[in-house]
Amino acid sequence: MENNYFKNLKMLKRCERIYKLIFLTYFISCIPVTVITLIYGSMALATVSNNVFRFTATMILSLALFGMGLLSVYKKEKKFTYLPVPVAILLSAVNSFAEMDFLNILSLYSLGSTYIFIAVASSVILTFTHKTYHYLEQHDGFPYFNERFEENKNSLSNFNNNNPYQQTMEKYKKSSSGKMDDI
Repeated sequence: MENNYFKNLKMLKRCERIYKLIFLTYFISCIPVTVITLIYGSMALATVSNNVFRFTATMILSLALFGMGLLSVYKKEKKFTYLPVPVAILLSAVNSFAEMDFLNILSLYSLGSTYIFIAVASSVILTFTHKTYHYLEQHDGFPYFNERFEENKNSLSNFNNNNPYQQTMEKYKKSSSGKMDDI
């Protein structure tokens, strides 16, 4: 039984590592894009450029992609897993980094398929990770998978069912008449 707890704990830690990695991937790919788009979008707004809509759409969609990615990791449900894919497709369609020329810092972000690749890859990985996580939820000992913790929990419930103090008190109640004259 202890070996089963160890195996389940190992699988749970792997699921948590994958969730953290996917969260960091969304964070690293979306938050810098939002900040830099905000900076350059405000400059474009000051110069009355044609690309103000594209800058605003890129900023909003990158925040939406981050939010959907966070929701897919946080909720751990299948229905939220594929939410980032359409947002990534829209973001790749409206991406405004192709027109920006500044030190090629955002060459990775200027690729239109980067967001689609991140969203699709994370959706596929999350599908299997959610399946494993829900499998582990149904086992005894979730989320700790510690044998001592389970034994203590069982002994506490047994004590509550067979409380010797409660039994003694009920015995005294049955044997007494309930009147103060008996004392």
